[in-house]
Amino acid sequence: MTHRGRRILAALVLSGLVLALAWGLWTIRPVLAPFLLAVVLAYLLAPLVNRLVGLGLPRPWAILAVYAALAAAGVLVVVKLVPSALTEVRRLTEAIPLYSARAREMADGLQRWARDAGLPPELRESLDRSITNIEVRSVAALHRLVDIQTLEAAAGFLFSLALAPFLAFYLLKDLDYFRERFVRSLPRRWRQDIIQLLRELDRVISGFVRGQVLLGLSVGALAAAASSLLGLRFAVLLGIWAGLMEFIPYVGPVLGAVPAVLSGLAQSPWRGLQIALVFLIIQQLENAVLSPKIMGESVGLHPIGVLLVVLAGGYLAGPWGLILAVPAAALVRVLWSFVVARLTEVHPLPVLPAPAARPEEEKGPAG
Repeated sequence: MTHRGRRILAALVLSGLVLALAWGLWTIRPVLAPFLLAVVLAYLLAPLVNRLVGLGLPRPWAILAVYAALAAAGVLVVVKLVPSALTEVRRLTEAIPLYSARAREMADGLQRWARDAGLPPELRESLDRSITNIEVRSVAALHRLVDIQTLEAAAGFLFSLALAPFLAFYLLKDLDYFRERFVRSLPRRWRQDIIQLLRELDRVISGFVRGQVLLGLSVGALAAAASSLLGLRFAVLLGIWAGLMEFIPYVGPVLGAVPAVLSGLAQSPWRGLQIALVFLIIQQLENAVLSPKIMGESVGLHPIGVLLVVLAGGYLAGPWGLILAVPAAALVRVLWSFVVARLTEVHPLPVLPAPAARPEEEKGPAG
């Protein structure tokens, strides 16, 4: 077989292995939550761990030192924020009847306006049915916030959250070893291409994870501060919700604003309009400054492409599809570039320096 034929075969075999791995992960997706959280945590902590390793600290001790600092910060957060969050959850539960009554008052006012305005009977009946449908759905949604299924989902998330640090420890400690073993198992003529591909995949994943976490923290803090300044109840919960929704591109900011706007409308239409304007300003700041930098530098997808893959991911895989669509598309882009380049003998990826020449803090989870 010619040299070009071997390179094409290597690219096709690698692509097949990646697709098989993706299919396998998809089939076991219900149990992947702690592993995904562990990957996120590993990429967030890798720069600190690698810096300590560069200072001469053994990797296991460096990981434990970072964990100790993280635990101290976590205790501080728990002491400061958890009581407030629990209080707001209790108040939200108690306020559900109030919000239901306020929504009923607004609906009655809208129906009176429709009668006084002299709208045709057919239009009034259609409006009445729509209002009734909205009322039923809204009350059901409010009650679902505190039902058994929601509590079970919260318990499952807390279990994943508790398991993730242990998994992340082994990722930070041993992933480099397993990666080296994998590369050594390959034919020597394939190794340089595979190493280069793994570095590019690592760069895309780490950039996306760190950027999205920073974006979620920024938007969540802004939303909580704005909600508190405007006198909304549950400001901490609204900020946490807005920050979590930032992990869903394009659709997330809208979903993050809905509870705050509804809470404002429960006080007065003017307050609801104020909240909507504030969240619109936050979203514009995100779209104009933060998101282009994250998507442009780490993912490399056009905004239209991002919107397309998000909608497709949501249609095919629900909430997980919305969250994972963008990084999955970015990885597919890297693999596609790699395969096409091997078919055309063009170098697809930037030539990166050898690992020994790279600063410790720029490496991935395993260094």
